[in-house]
Amino acid sequence: MKVGEMRQTTRAFLRRCRVSQSVVGVVGLAVSELVTNAVVHGEGEVVLRITVAFDVVRVSVTDHNLAPAVLKEAGPDAESGRGIRLVDAVSDAWESSGKETWCEFRYARAAG
Repeated sequence: MKVGEMRQTTRAFLRRCRVSQSVVGVVGLAVSELVTNAVVHGEGEVVLRITVAFDVVRVSVTDHNLAPAVLKEAGPDAESGRGIRLVDAVSDAWESSGKETWCEFRYARAAG
């Protein structure tokens, strides 16, 4: 599955779970960044898992690269290198152990 398809599938799943639209948007952004990071820097199969609990959405992306994702400082003209910093900015928590990089978002159920 491609990055765009993973993002669209995530958004559709979160809407079915009645997660608020604003959270659906930032989670979709994080999925794009984490999956892209795994495709570009990872090794082997990339696996995306989305977990929806009472008040938290957790995004987990795994691959076979043992090196953890890290925050980088990208220069103003750099075309890449901002993904993890973006995840850090929009998520409530994130971490990388190497094979797995995850982030979490607090959410409220959408009305109706």
